[in-house]
Amino acid sequence: MYQFGHTVEGAPKLPLNLLDALREFDNDQSLKAALGEEFSSAYLKLKHQEWNSYASHFTQWERDHTLDI
Repeated sequence: MYQFGHTVEGAPKLPLNLLDALREFDNDQSLKAALGEEFSSAYLKLKHQEWNSYASHFTQWERDHTLDI
């Protein structure tokens, strides 16, 4: 698949970041049911906290390319 990935049509795409992955997970009722409501809820809460911590910091690239300092 890697060698011919550019020619594959209709293949499902992976989420681009953690937040998109969390949204996909939250919408997957069968996966959440298989893992259990308590685990799924705790996992989503923990990972949203992780995402919020990540998103609250500027990266070096953002500093170099977007800030007018």
